[in-house]
Amino acid sequence: MHSRITLEAIDPLGDKYCKEFMIEKDLDGLADGKLGCSIEDSKTIMKEVQKIFVERQLDPWVRYYRACPTCDGLLPIKDYNQRKILTVFGEIPVRFPRLVVCQKCHPACCSTFSPAADICKDRATPELLELSTKLGTKFSYREASDLLATFLPDQSARTFTTLRNRTLAIGKRIEEAERRQRWFEDLNYPDRTQFELALSDDPVGEYVFNVDTAHIPLVNRYGGRTFEAIVGHYGRGGRGDPLGPVFAFGGGTQPRELKAMAALALKRQGYADQGKMTVISDGAECFKRLAGMLPAL
Repeated sequence: MHSRITLEAIDPLGDKYCKEFMIEKDLDGLADGKLGCSIEDSKTIMKEVQKIFVERQLDPWVRYYRACPTCDGLLPIKDYNQRKILTVFGEIPVRFPRLVVCQKCHPACCSTFSPAADICKDRATPELLELSTKLGTKFSYREASDLLATFLPDQSARTFTTLRNRTLAIGKRIEEAERRQRWFEDLNYPDRTQFELALSDDPVGEYVFNVDTAHIPLVNRYGGRTFEAIVGHYGRGGRGDPLGPVFAFGGGTQPRELKAMAALALKRQGYADQGKMTVISDGAECFKRLAGMLPAL
């Protein structure tokens, strides 16, 4: 049995597009309950649909950049580049041109650029990276890779190391984004609109910083090195107050970064340069100077 699937679309420029593709389905397994589309059939269908969508999205994008913003002429095409983009519905080959700067407006400039080169710099869509990271954090990398290969096309050729590298890369990006936030976010405490009399033993005005360390020994069988893990928690002293943020970092963290992290967490808890602060730690050497790193009280 042959099935023809037709996809019709109208791009933002008003041009119509129509494309057909065939799906073959036999009746041999009908008596055994093999009814309807299988997972493999759905993979084939979604890969073809995904390929059409990618082509139709890139076409108006390239045509938009071909128009010179100065003279409205078309930029000449020097050559074409080809690459493959990994999506949740398969590996899609794309072909996009490399354009030359308008020679009429800039006769002395011979540089070229590709309008589609910045799309999916990781050679994979953000949706696929997010899905791989979620599964990679909940299951083992091998199990997560097998799960993706079961339901998504073109994933069986990827090894679990690919998923592991994606997960670790996204984790590094999150850590770097948090680090930049700690360095560049304004940590100046705002001025209070009115004077508040500090009351003794007022739990609402108390800030509690709990911190603990754990020593991770070296395992000779697997290699690696000995390191120290540090876990911290900020909260308020009042009963029933919402829980504060919890964070963790390595023992080699620089004091400046630890100070910025503490100040940012206190600001998020509502600290405005007033209040009582209690530090609870296990007496580790790296935290004996913690009180001096925190904002002046």
